Parts: sequence; structure tokens; C-alpha cells
Amino acid sequence: MSESDKMQPVKSWEIMLLSRERVGARELQKIFSRGHGQINRYCRNPHANDVQRNPIDRLRLMFEKLCERGEPELVRTSLNLLAETIDCRVKPIKCPRPDKITVEEECLDDFPELTELDRLIARREHPNLIKRQAERVQSEVDETVVRYIEFWEKHYGGIR
Repeated sequence: MSESDKMQPVKSWEIMLLSRERVGARELQKIFSRGHGQINRYCRNPHANDVQRNPIDRLRLMFEKLCERGEPELVRTSLNLLAETIDCRVKPIKCPRPDKITVEEECLDDFPELTELDRLIARREHPNLIKRQAERVQSEVDETVVRYIEFWEKHYGGIR
């Protein structure tokens, strides 16, 4: 079967259905401590009768509630924990937006995050905390670069 012939899940129930096919219903029963019927309900299209919210939908709902309550870092930490399974980390998809007016101010804004990274390393904190702080440092540096490019283009024209 070619890659294009394989089911490409988009919805959470499709992910659960394909997972059941790949891992097996018994294994999912063990993982979720649920019976065969419940696992099957997780794998049904929501338009069908007798459907219940699957674990993926429940996590998403919890993440949305956390964000509403100002806890995006807790969501990011959770997602990074899940993403470690495939040696990945989450990152924002939006372009960095500088929060300072001048390049110099953006440069100064980099230091507190870098200092915090060094402090966490000196305290021998968990590598996941170090990675997350490094991502914050990178985000600040990205803002500085965006502000610098704007400065350059204003004073010297295009980059090329």
C-alpha cells in the first residue's frame, strides 16, 4: 500500500481509530483502563450515535481551559512531554513580534532571559527546564533580530 493510500487522520476520532488498528484494541484497553466497547466509542465519528469524547478531545479541552486561565506554559510543558516520544518540541508558529521600540532596548531585553538560563544551569535544574528557558532566550533574540532588520531596512534599504 502506497503512502497516499494509507488513512491520513485529521480528526481526533480518526487518530483513535487508526491507533486502534495499529496498536490493537486490547492494548488500548490496557492503556486507558477501559472496556472494548468504550474504546470503540472513542473511535467513532461524532455524527454517529453512542459517541463519547475521546482522550485526545479531553486533553484539548483541558488545554483550552488552561489557556483561558492564563496558563499557556503548563500547556506547552504538557505538549513537550508528549512530543518527547518522537524527539520533538513545540514552538510558536507566529513570527516574533518585538515588544521594545529600539534595537538597543531589544538587545537589553535579551539579557534577563539569558541570565536566567545561566542561573538554572548553575543550579543543575532538569534538562527540560533548561530547554524551555533556552527557547525563551531564542524568542527574545528573534525579536531583536526582527527589530534590527526593520532598522536596517529603514536606514539602508533592502537587505539584498
